[in-house]
Amino acid sequence: MNFLVYVLFIILEKVIPLFPLSFLHFIVRLKGHLFYYLVPIRKKTAFYNLKLAFPDKTKREISKIIKGCYVNVLTVIAEFFYMKKFSRDDLFRIIKMTNIELIHEKLKLGKGIILISAHYGNWELTAYGVSQMFNKPFNVIVKEQANKKIDERINMIRSGKGNSMIDMKDARAVLSLLKENKIAAMLGDQSAPVENVKVNFFVKDVPTFEGAARFAIKTGAAVLFGVSQRNKDNTYSLTLHDIDTTKYKGSTEENIKALTQEHVELLIEYIKQRPDHWLWFHRRFKHLKQFD
Repeated sequence: MNFLVYVLFIILEKVIPLFPLSFLHFIVRLKGHLFYYLVPIRKKTAFYNLKLAFPDKTKREISKIIKGCYVNVLTVIAEFFYMKKFSRDDLFRIIKMTNIELIHEKLKLGKGIILISAHYGNWELTAYGVSQMFNKPFNVIVKEQANKKIDERINMIRSGKGNSMIDMKDARAVLSLLKENKIAAMLGDQSAPVENVKVNFFVKDVPTFEGAARFAIKTGAAVLFGVSQRNKDNTYSLTLHDIDTTKYKGSTEENIKALTQEHVELLIEYIKQRPDHWLWFHRRFKHLKQFD
């Protein structure tokens, strides 16, 4: 099975860039609805997650969001295979970033930057594109895929224009990068082991990865949060949010939780604006008692 998936990946990698991007966007919209009805991968998980997060929404409203989620994920996949065709000028046209100068300002402090994002909008294109727009590589913290060959190909595309991939288990590498005044980018919204800090993410006491907070407090690195929102013309809007970490003195559990809650609150606000942009198919709430 792993080999067949790898073959499919290679076919998509070669074929998708042959078509105009506008055509791909049209096909993705059609396939998104087909997936909802004919290939409902993790549809039940998405429905459960959405009902947990938005208990007042009707079944019809939730179904509409899930259809949008399929479209969003397929768009991420299509644009992922298309990324290497984008020039720097293309990226400035596609990604409308309002305050890229904030990265320059934070690097002047000399303690590195932690960029926190989420599986929202197009997270792959955001990391790939902004690093080129800023003209400085990102060190992206990633989780290794179970399929080793797929993992290699994915990271080859991600790092095609200079970005580096860092295994999420390699904390020393992240600390070293920050001490060298470099940029560490990470997604902070996946389901975390139960021993991690518990914060409010639509519901109470949701285990959440605390690495970003620990790294920031330990090193004094600047913390920026940002996610991309897709516009009607298939461009993206992105604004970075500066999280003030100077008020957190010491790596206490209270401070770790408070800082983690800060960037989670920002994500919640974006999800409320465009719930179809977030990856509801992920079992984000699996460690809650409801799943025991």
